[in-house]
Amino acid sequence: MEVELANLLRSHGLKVTPQRLSILRMLYKGGHFSGEQIYNELKKTEPSISLSTVYNTLNSLAEAGILNSFEINGITWYEIKRDLHVNVYCQDTNEIIDISNVDLKFLYDELEKNGIHVKTLNIVAIAECSKLLKEPQTSTS
Repeated sequence: MEVELANLLRSHGLKVTPQRLSILRMLYKGGHFSGEQIYNELKKTEPSISLSTVYNTLNSLAEAGILNSFEINGITWYEIKRDLHVNVYCQDTNEIIDISNVDLKFLYDELEKNGIHVKTLNIVAIAECSKLLKEPQTSTS
């Protein structure tokens, strides 16, 4: 996995650093994480890492197109960038779930037709999920 992550960083024009590798390893497991959550988890194995290093690294990974970031209730959440999906914040369960069986390609196509080149697309739905059909979801927070 280390080689894959290093190649991913290089392919996006980024240097391979221990901090970037640590954050990517954590996010590659799936899910949605705040910067604080990532910092608290990494602090267990890398006691010298600072919160500002975590946020600077997250921002550079998002700017490079490796991560998606979105805000809910004043908290920025990060996830590995992958196929188009809708992030659903469930107010009643305080979870974030991914719904990927929604066709969003039409939105990209419509924007392109209007001369808008989309670099990233984040759609966040705020919902009540207690009556959610108990079908397997892509991931949870």
